[in-house]
Amino acid sequence: MKKLLKRISAMIMSASVMCLAVTANAAEATLPSGLAYDETGSRIEEFVSQHEDTTAAFSVSVFNSSETIYSGYFGYGDKENGIVNDSSTVMEWGSATKLLVWVSVMQLWEQGKIDLDTDIREYLPDGFLKNQRYDTPVTMTHLMNHSAGYQETYADLFVKNTERIPSLEEALKAHYPAQIYEPGTVSAYSNWGVALAGFIVERISGESFSGYVHKNIFAPLNMNNSALAPDLSDNEQVASKRTQLQCYTTDGTLIPDCFYNIPLYPAGMCTSTLADFEAFGKSLLDENTPLFKNKDTRNVLFTPTKYFGNSGKPLNYHGFWVVPFGVETVGHDGNTAGCSSMLLLDLNSGTGTVVMTNQSGETVYNSEMQELVFGEFDADSYYDGQRESTDGIYRPARTVREGAFKIMSASFLGEFPEEDVWYEAENGNIYAPYGDYVKTPVGVFILETVLFILILAVPVLSVLSLIVRLIVYIIRRIRKKETARPLGKWSTVSGLAQIVFILLLGYVAVSAFGYALSSAYVWALAAAGALAVIMLVLAVYGFVKIPKTESGKFTRFCNYATAVSLVITVVNIAYWNMFMFWRL
Repeated sequence: MKKLLKRISAMIMSASVMCLAVTANAAEATLPSGLAYDETGSRIEEFVSQHEDTTAAFSVSVFNSSETIYSGYFGYGDKENGIVNDSSTVMEWGSATKLLVWVSVMQLWEQGKIDLDTDIREYLPDGFLKNQRYDTPVTMTHLMNHSAGYQETYADLFVKNTERIPSLEEALKAHYPAQIYEPGTVSAYSNWGVALAGFIVERISGESFSGYVHKNIFAPLNMNNSALAPDLSDNEQVASKRTQLQCYTTDGTLIPDCFYNIPLYPAGMCTSTLADFEAFGKSLLDENTPLFKNKDTRNVLFTPTKYFGNSGKPLNYHGFWVVPFGVETVGHDGNTAGCSSMLLLDLNSGTGTVVMTNQSGETVYNSEMQELVFGEFDADSYYDGQRESTDGIYRPARTVREGAFKIMSASFLGEFPEEDVWYEAENGNIYAPYGDYVKTPVGVFILETVLFILILAVPVLSVLSLIVRLIVYIIRRIRKKETARPLGKWSTVSGLAQIVFILLLGYVAVSAFGYALSSAYVWALAAAGALAVIMLVLAVYGFVKIPKTESGKFTRFCNYATAVSLVITVVNIAYWNMFMFWRL
C-alpha cells in the first residue's frame, strides 16, 4: 500500500512539473519578431491607439496551426451608423483570393489531373487563347509566377450589379490582354492570368470555380461564413452582411456605394469573416492539412518556383509571394475598391497573420503592423550583402503596352530605396514581390515623358490661344478698330477640335477610374480615332493652304503653332493607342 501511495504521489508530482513546464513554455513562447505571445495583444492594441484617428475597421488574427495567439476587432464597419466591427463583420479578401486558385490547382495536381509544366492549351477549349504572340507555351507554373507574359487588364475589372453576371469563360473572352513578354522571362502581375487558371480548374473539375472551392476548401475547413461568386449569391448570409459594410479611404473618408462585382472573380472576390480567413491560414500551416490527402503536396506547394535573381532567395512559391520582414514570409495581400487584406505565413516558425480592413489601399495595418509579428526587414542581412544600388530607369512590368490604356504605362521609377524589397536580375530588370520592374532605355523614357506632358499641355495651350484671340477680337470690335478681323474658320475649328479631345479624354478617364462598364466609354475612344483623322487633315491644310503672306507675323505664328499642336495631339492619340476602342 505504501509503495502504491508513493507511486501515485510520484505521478502527481511528475504531472505537476509537466504542467508547470507547459505553462512556462507558453509564457516564454515568442513570435518570430521576439515578441512574447502574452504581450502580442497589448502591443497590437497600443499600435492601434497610435493610429485610431485614421482607422475605420481593422480585424487581425495572429496564429499558429493549432491555436489563435491573438485576435482583435477594432473600429466600425459603418462609422456613420455606429455599426461596430466584430466577429460577424465580413470584408473582402481582394487579391488574397488568388491563393484559393493555387490551392485548387495543387489539389488537382495531387490527383494527377493537371501537370504544372504542360502547355495550358491542353486544358482549354480549342482556339481559346487568341492572344499568344510567342511560340513558347504558357504553363500553369507561368500563371502561378505571373510570368505568362500578359499585360494587365483594367476595363470591367470592377463593375456594378448588372442584369446578368457573365460566366467566367465569358468574362475572360470579353477582354483578351496582349502577350507583351515571352513566357517565363518577366513576372507581370495579371488578374486575367489568375482567372484563366480558375477557368482551367472549372474545365478539369467540371463545376464552377465557386462551387469547386466551396466543396474542396470551404467545407473541409468549416468556412461557413465565406462567399466567392461575383455577386456573393453563393452565401446569402455573407451577401446580407456585406450590405452593412461601408468603406473608407486611408484617412477615413467615406467611399460611398463601395460594393462592386468582379467578373474575373477568382482573382479577388472572396468575402468572409476574420475567423474564416484565419481558418484558411491555419490550414496552410498544418502539415496534416485537410486541404490535401498527401502531406507531400503541401511540401511541393511551398517549394520555390521563382527566385530573387541569382541571390538564391525564393520569390514565389507556386503563387504564394515571398514578402520578407525580419524573417521570410509567404502569402498575399489584397485590395478592392473599398477593402484591403493580408495573409502572411512564416513557414519556419509556423506563425501566421491575417489582417482585414474596410479601407482601400491601407498599409498601416497590412504592412507596418506586421513588423510586430515578423520583425523589421534588413536588406543587407536578407541578401547577405549581395545587393547593389540600381542604376537606370524602370517601369513596372505590370502595365499596358498595347491598346487604349497604353498611357497607363507612362510610369517610371529611378533608384530603388535600400530598405525596400528588391533585387537586380542578370538582365538588368528588378525582381520584387508581386512583379518585376523592366529596365527602360533612356530614349524611350524621354519620348514617353515628353508625350505624356504634351498630351494635356498642347490642347490646353491651343484652347488658351483661341480664347486670347477671341478676347483680342472682342476688344478691337468694342474699340471699333478697323483692323479687327473675325477669327478664321480654320483656327476656330482647330481649337474646337482640341477642346473636344480634352473632353473625350476626361470622359474616358472619369469613366474608367469610376469603374464604369467599358461599353459606356468605348464610343469616346472611337470618336478620338475619328478626331485624330480630322486633326491631321486640319494640320495639313494649315501648313499648305492657309495664305501666309496676307497675314501679319503674329497671325502667321499662331497658324503655325496651331498646326503643330494638331500634329502633336495626333501623334499622342496614335502612340498611346487611344483610338483602339476594340482593344480594352
